[in-house]
Amino acid sequence: MQERRAPASEISPAREDAGLFKKGVTHLDLELVPHKTRTSRGDLVVKGFFQQNTQVDVIFAGRRAMETAPLELCLERLFSNVVRVAMRNQTQTNIDSIRLPVNAEGTWRPHFLRDLSGWETRNYQFLVAQWSFTDERGSVVEFGELPPA
Repeated sequence: MQERRAPASEISPAREDAGLFKKGVTHLDLELVPHKTRTSRGDLVVKGFFQQNTQVDVIFAGRRAMETAPLELCLERLFSNVVRVAMRNQTQTNIDSIRLPVNAEGTWRPHFLRDLSGWETRNYQFLVAQWSFTDERGSVVEFGELPPA
């Protein structure tokens, strides 16, 4: 099977954005939890919630995935602090209750999954172009960039 993707070194930021943000960009207030993974392409996928309890996979793709270290560090420290307090108080911690508020600009993308019986279900992922959050020092920090209009 022939590879359809161009090598990463040949993809300009404008071309990357044209492929990721085809339907424009919208604002979303998210709460990210410290449950994250990386795809085979290096994209960061973080479990998030919006409107309090609606779960969504939040994707930091392409060159933006390389800017996520401060966000990942903040999530890891938040998790460590909550676990330390829970251990001291001898209580259980639900990872979904550990939430970091994040303001994001991005786009919705459908994601199709096939279950064991062969039925496909459609979920949505939120691809992030630009994001901001309050760091541990109380400063609002911003990362990423909006695609050209």
